[in-house]
Amino acid sequence: MHGRLKLRPPDAARRRQREEKLRHYREAMDALLGGAPPAQVLALTGSVLAANPDVGTCWNRRRRALGELGGDWVPSELALVAQCLAVNPKSYGAWHHRAWLLAQGTAAPPGGQEGLALCERLLAADPRNFHAWEHRRALLAPQDAEAELAFAGALLSRDFSNFSAWHHRLRLLGHGRGRPGALPASRVKAELELVQNAVFTDPTDQSAWVYLRCILSRAPPPPRVICVHVDREDATLAVIFSRPVKVNPECPELTATLDGSALPGPWRSAEGRPRPSHTWLCDLPAPPTESPAHLEVTWAPDSALCRVTLQPGEDEAWWQEPIVERELFWPELGVADAQVLQEQARMCQELLELEPQSRGCLLTLALLLAALEPRGRAREIREHLGTLRDADPLRAGFVADVRSRFEAALGVLGAGEGLSLSHQGLTSLPLVERMSALTRLDLSGNELRALPAPLGALRRLRELDLSGNHVTEVGVATPLPRLRLLRLDRNPIGHAPALAPLAAWPRLALLGLAETPLASAPGGPAHLAELLPGVDVTFS
Repeated sequence: MHGRLKLRPPDAARRRQREEKLRHYREAMDALLGGAPPAQVLALTGSVLAANPDVGTCWNRRRRALGELGGDWVPSELALVAQCLAVNPKSYGAWHHRAWLLAQGTAAPPGGQEGLALCERLLAADPRNFHAWEHRRALLAPQDAEAELAFAGALLSRDFSNFSAWHHRLRLLGHGRGRPGALPASRVKAELELVQNAVFTDPTDQSAWVYLRCILSRAPPPPRVICVHVDREDATLAVIFSRPVKVNPECPELTATLDGSALPGPWRSAEGRPRPSHTWLCDLPAPPTESPAHLEVTWAPDSALCRVTLQPGEDEAWWQEPIVERELFWPELGVADAQVLQEQARMCQELLELEPQSRGCLLTLALLLAALEPRGRAREIREHLGTLRDADPLRAGFVADVRSRFEAALGVLGAGEGLSLSHQGLTSLPLVERMSALTRLDLSGNELRALPAPLGALRRLRELDLSGNHVTEVGVATPLPRLRLLRLDRNPIGHAPALAPLAAWPRLALLGLAETPLASAPGGPAHLAELLPGVDVTFS
């Protein structure tokens, strides 16, 4: 009998107490569901909720009964909610009921000051009670913002790792609500000083680092048209946006005209799925061949007009917005003063000498340097990202995606009609929408597992090299109207149906599949020849 865990069974009194509570609960719920009158509903639900405030049915029945009875029941209900929150401070039902009660007030919300005091008590017990934070924000008037910033600051002075308090400050300052624009310089300075105290106190905690990057940022800029491409032979107009958008086919915000006549549409996503996309396509009637064809595109939220002229004898024409360097590396950056960014970069460099493995510091410094001098500091940025990957192996995939965006942005800045991103360790291909003028793209020797979903933005691409990646199938990749050469050598493609979608690519003429499992698969080459009858497939 030695070594066995002895479990003490509940004593008879405790067992009887639990059985009695369960009996009362079942009787109360049976009465509620059986159609009890409003007054009895209040009594029954009150007894159940006082013991277990997470029974949503009781809260719903109680609100219905209160509406039927009428009278001034708000104060007593607020007291009940406070009693329930003492049992479970994170009860969704209790917090929802309190918010509903406040909405019943007319001029001034009842229980406002009591609510602030309640939230303060609960946050003193658990500073991360997000229900209390959200309710506190709902009770605040705009003029209370400074006092509330001081309240959040007092909590942070006790614990800089209180992410909820950092988030509260962001909401009070207008961040996180989709409001564009940067903070005033004086406020930015004060917030950065607070962050500096936090990161030097505990460089390993991520809360302050996230807050720092948010303070330097603003709401993402609204989507806008950055490229328009018209293809005479494909009879297609392509409109490419800075961010994915959803075009409503019934009431489109995206409109286009050909020589003054509106194109009937409909617009379709280049990804072939009804979801937000960078690229939207529209079929064209046959443009005139003896005179210039003028196309105009309007995106209603932006109201900017984009014009493209297809001259006689031309197969294609396009317009592309000039690239803003900072937007490639940190698109949400809101601080226009480079001196502020430089000061923060120096702060990170000083801290890094003391804490060389600080993950938040390494990431923030890499982003700051990319926003300031991406080409001049490229080697340093890569070193910081490499150190970050080694210091945080659990998030190696995230770091790889950050590195992929950096390398893609550098490539876009130096690209003409051709771009090589070969052997850059890319795990994804961001910024495809900024590559729409390319005719050649080399992605060989990377870590890509599929053809990028926004590939449809590459309307002019003629050569694509994906050799030496981890691609197993083409998937739902959008047909590229001008692509003639596609290299998939040294990819783990083992069966011909994985490449069947390529039959829809109108001009594909040469497909390279050297050193793929398909090359030695029985009947693989023959099957592929049947699937792609007009394509010259090479296995060498």
